Amino acid sequence: MPARSNSVARLVSPRRFILTCDALSEDLPPDFVRIRIEFCGVCGTDRSFYLGHRDEGYPISLGHEHCGTVVAVGDQVTPYQVEDFVAIDPNFRCGSCFYCRIGAGHLCESSTVNWYSNRGYAKFIDIRASYLLKLPEYRSRHLGALVEPLSVAINAADISKCMLADEATLVLGIGGIGTLLVFNLLETQGGEIWIYDKDRHKMAALKDLYPSRIKILDSADDRVFNVVFEATGSSDGFLHGCARLAKLGRLIVVSRYHSDEPAIPDRLPWKQPNIYFVHLNGHGDSFAKAAALMKRSWGLDHDHLLSFHPLDNIDEVFTEYGSLPANKKIISME
Repeated sequence: MPARSNSVARLVSPRRFILTCDALSEDLPPDFVRIRIEFCGVCGTDRSFYLGHRDEGYPISLGHEHCGTVVAVGDQVTPYQVEDFVAIDPNFRCGSCFYCRIGAGHLCESSTVNWYSNRGYAKFIDIRASYLLKLPEYRSRHLGALVEPLSVAINAADISKCMLADEATLVLGIGGIGTLLVFNLLETQGGEIWIYDKDRHKMAALKDLYPSRIKILDSADDRVFNVVFEATGSSDGFLHGCARLAKLGRLIVVSRYHSDEPAIPDRLPWKQPNIYFVHLNGHGDSFAKAAALMKRSWGLDHDHLLSFHPLDNIDEVFTEYGSLPANKKIISME
């Protein structure tokens, strides 16, 4: 296998990416594949690392919503071949520990084992084949970068047991995950949904796609909801969700709090709520569901929710993240 030069964006300290040039090995482990990464989404978790809210040591490679083309396979890899278009589920599942055996592989005891050379903000990745999912032929390759975050949204919706036609439902936070939550619920169910975000542009962009099925919540409106999805990423969003929850309501927390862990409001127990914390994409079935739903339902009009940025500009994307108007930002390696 010829050696390749690999550009990798590494976070070397809070708020500072650098592009490094790594030499990829000529020897690929027998159960690995080499992928030319094409697109990688920007996630709130990446943003928390960038801001220094999480510190697992520097430098660190980021990006876990990636897709690309297989360019080489190890001797023991049979499910995949060169030219396959794949998405990467970043969650390692050993298949044999207690959690994997009961269908909770996202909590695998070996989940911190990282069988890859780097993450998704790069030109190439060498990765164990068990992380991969072969994708259908999409009208555009960038749809592959939405499969992983959509799988998280699908898992959240499954946990909620939400029925839009019968229950008042609110999504708080219309960033990437919130947008995909709304997309999943509206494309798989009848009924309407309420949304709220401090950025009215994001709400308006989503409502333009579903004008008769999305209702925008006014901050002065005091209505409550049977189901609330909290996807703001902030403790203020969690408190807002608690305040909007009806008695016996279900609060589905999709946010990962890294800098301001919220406290339970004093009066919340009086409502006897059910609170669920969503961890990643669950046991994994949601990954294939997400790939199929993207193929079936994400149209050209949905692409208006996205913005694309070259890898060379990754520092600027994270620096200006809050001012970029798109609901979902994607790094392009092309």
